[in-house]
Amino acid sequence: MNKTLKIVLVLSLAANAIWLLGSVAGYFSVTKTPAINAGPGMNATPQAAKEINALLSTSDMAALRDKLKAMGLSDDVVRSIVGARISSRYNARAREIFQAAIENAKQQPYWRGSLGFSSFMSLSPEQQKELRELGREANQESKRVLGDSDISYSYSSLRYPFLSPEKAQQLRDIESDYGELRLQIMQEMSGFRMPGDSEKLKLLDTEKERDLQAALTPEEREANNLRNSPTAASLKRKLAGFDATEDEYKTIFALQNALDEKYPTSSLGYVGGADMTELFRARSEAQKEVDSQIQAALGSDRYAEYVRATRSDYQSLMAAAQRFNLSADTVAQTYQARDAAAGDARRISDDKSLSAEEKTQAYAALAEQAQGQIRAALGDEVGDAYINNALPWLKNLPKGGRVMVDSRGNVHLMPTSARAGK
Repeated sequence: MNKTLKIVLVLSLAANAIWLLGSVAGYFSVTKTPAINAGPGMNATPQAAKEINALLSTSDMAALRDKLKAMGLSDDVVRSIVGARISSRYNARAREIFQAAIENAKQQPYWRGSLGFSSFMSLSPEQQKELRELGREANQESKRVLGDSDISYSYSSLRYPFLSPEKAQQLRDIESDYGELRLQIMQEMSGFRMPGDSEKLKLLDTEKERDLQAALTPEEREANNLRNSPTAASLKRKLAGFDATEDEYKTIFALQNALDEKYPTSSLGYVGGADMTELFRARSEAQKEVDSQIQAALGSDRYAEYVRATRSDYQSLMAAAQRFNLSADTVAQTYQARDAAAGDARRISDDKSLSAEEKTQAYAALAEQAQGQIRAALGDEVGDAYINNALPWLKNLPKGGRVMVDSRGNVHLMPTSARAGK
């Protein structure tokens, strides 16, 4: 191949790579072969165009890879071109499936709902299965031809940064396989659960967890549990407003994880009726003991901060702080107004010397004062949103009622009869 033809081919391949990537994304049609044009003043000769088209249209992806490398193209360029070619081959069939689903959707009355497991874009279970298989085949061919050098930039690398790229992909593959099996079970159920369905789901989850754990060493298993287990996911949400140290996190995790293993929340999807009520009761009692153990481990002051961080209204305030870049002083000032209002409202509620009407008047004055303080700290717009989203008891306080504050500091306003006395 002469030097001029090689330059034209390199430029043309780059242009075609863009076209191929665009076709996969749906920007261009895949029904026609793109014209070969390397750029302004660089139109390929008929012979060059013939050679370029022959190279790009080959079905042997390994041969395409080798020829591109032999031309001196970088690995990144080779991966882009070959990867786009692999995707485009499977993309053609995927387009046919979606087009058939779209045509079917046009024929369906839009006002009719669907019982059971919904299918996006009116795709049938068979079409969804074929799409999954197409994706798997494309991924497998890509691995065969291009290897796994890009594996570290996949979703699994974000979920498992503490694992090797190969081990991370292994876990991702396990999750993907079991996800497909769960989807099939849900589709078969069609929204009507039979006794055996719950056992299928439970067995599936058990098998998935077994395979995930078997793929890891004891050290990797511990690291994964601390980061990705259901207990970890729950704790990370609860502790978003609690600046825990690693030791504190591990202590809380160990105590909470033991309870979750004994009374897994996932079990709620497998039971019903009286069994679910009993499970809730037993877990609630066990949680009280765990909370006592956490308090003993953290100490009273630190535990108070932990409890505050787990309240939904505090988490809402922290979310507002993140969105609007509020200072720590603003957060503290706002929540201090909330705490003061909660304490004063409970004292008014418990004051037997006040009539119901007097309590309602006192509530109204307290609510006006507290809401004014919150708006002053956050601004009117954000303040009103915080009150509406997280402090319904404060907003409804002028209506009267009985105020209760539970053991975790959550405020509850319970309406009372208009005839209620002292």
